[in-house]
Amino acid sequence: MKIKRYVVREMQEAVQLIKQDLGPEAIIVSSYKVPAKGLRGLFAPRLLEVTAVLDDSPKVRLEEVSCPPAQMVVSNGHAVAEEKTGMSEMPAPILPVNGGRTGGFRTGSLFQAKKEPEMPDGLPDRRPGIFDAIYNRQVEAGFNRDPVLRWRKILLDLDIEENIVEYLLSNLNNGNREIYLNLLKQLIYLMEPAYRSAGRARVLTFIGPPGAGKTTTLAKIATHCSLNKHKKIALVAVHTYRIGAVRQLQAYGDFLGIPVEIVMTPAELAQVLESFSGKDYIFIDTAGRSAQNTGQILELKNFLDVVEEPLDVFLVLSAAVKNKNLMKTAYEFRRTGYSKMIFTKLDETETHGSILNLICALGTPVTYLTDGQDVPDHITEASPKKIARLLLGGVDPL
Repeated sequence: MKIKRYVVREMQEAVQLIKQDLGPEAIIVSSYKVPAKGLRGLFAPRLLEVTAVLDDSPKVRLEEVSCPPAQMVVSNGHAVAEEKTGMSEMPAPILPVNGGRTGGFRTGSLFQAKKEPEMPDGLPDRRPGIFDAIYNRQVEAGFNRDPVLRWRKILLDLDIEENIVEYLLSNLNNGNREIYLNLLKQLIYLMEPAYRSAGRARVLTFIGPPGAGKTTTLAKIATHCSLNKHKKIALVAVHTYRIGAVRQLQAYGDFLGIPVEIVMTPAELAQVLESFSGKDYIFIDTAGRSAQNTGQILELKNFLDVVEEPLDVFLVLSAAVKNKNLMKTAYEFRRTGYSKMIFTKLDETETHGSILNLICALGTPVTYLTDGQDVPDHITEASPKKIARLLLGGVDPL
């Protein structure tokens, strides 16, 4: 049995190489996209990795078996005859779907008298035989033995993007424990560039879609600054239509004994910020805005544009939202020029791959993580090391 792997740009190129190297009897057993090597490969066009197999072992001819009622089985890698036990037909063997090109399997009959079909990519289909059953078992056993295959499945199940998974696993070939430690290092390495310029401004603004937890997260950070760090702070609510959130912010202000101002226009915001020039920190809360509503996002940007000093704009996202929707929201809100992200509701999901996906895609740091509603608890400052441990926290390294 000959097995060869090809990394090509397209399937047609692989087919030509397979015909040239292994001949027309070879079958394609798997194909999937992989990124180019190196950090740049994360965003470069992905290549195609194709594995082909040629069964060059001696063929077993059924018509030469001296006992027609016998059933073909495999024993120690050799075909032997076994007497039938009241069965009128041979059982259907296991064989690869579409010649094995997809890696899946189906059942079929050895006694189908029909013309061998041509595969769409030009390779002739093979008549199933003992080799297919052996190969099927080898694939299953190989998955259990190969730690890289095991970790690929684990990382994909964590909702980490496929191109990032392939990058992380591109140079791993050790045991499970070594891979676990190596992955932690690589995860930290991937995220570190986004944190190199993550300083802190005096004005902190919280934006994001409705229900992400902006006001509660603001209250947690503000309470910590006021009670634990003894900073002079003020709260500002930019709310033109959400009265409930304003009342919630006012309640936090009354509890902490700090001023709370409500503004309805960008001009009012500029005046309030000027009046709070003596504060250590100013926290600005905003109403939730849908990523689908460009008008609302541009309206929010008008408020942010009147701030004349450096400010931190936090995009607050719920970790319980699907990765695809989070990515769209993050890209739509880029119109506001946000500089940092906060992920909330970590306690409502078991997979946190979206955090890594957005950091890699946007180059924007995640600075806080929250996992509950209690104020000022259930919040922690995030870092590449903490996020890496969070991602692999529920994974058994052995």
